[in-house]
Amino acid sequence: MPFDPFPNPFGPLQALRSLQAEFQRLLAEPGRGRSTPLAFALFQKEGSLLLRTPLPSVEARDISIEVDGNVLTLSGQYGAEPDEAAATARHVERPRGCFSRTLHLSFEIDPARVQARLERGVLEVEMPHRQRSAPVKIRVQPPAER
Repeated sequence: MPFDPFPNPFGPLQALRSLQAEFQRLLAEPGRGRSTPLAFALFQKEGSLLLRTPLPSVEARDISIEVDGNVLTLSGQYGAEPDEAAATARHVERPRGCFSRTLHLSFEIDPARVQARLERGVLEVEMPHRQRSAPVKIRVQPPAER
């Protein structure tokens, strides 16, 4: 428990603490206009990296994958609950709303060879390393005679 220099529960900092707690709760709560955290696993393969993430109720058309150098951005939207229009949810632990995750990798991705598959609610993205060109020796020219 952190040290509290003002232990009075009705002191001037209590209002600030409750406001901060409410703000944190709102940021953590998924919903319209907010992004749901996206959990994933990475596996190293020969010459590539494999990302796996569960995406229940997501269709392939609702997923966007972008590659820029060594940055992979995965975003999309979870599907709506089937009876959402007819009933009001009392408690929901499934992810909903928008999701987005950006990964900064230690290597450049070859975007032409990236493959993505969505099967049984699990997205797999295979990201091959970009092949580095062989080192080239540059000859330094002596000054030209005038």
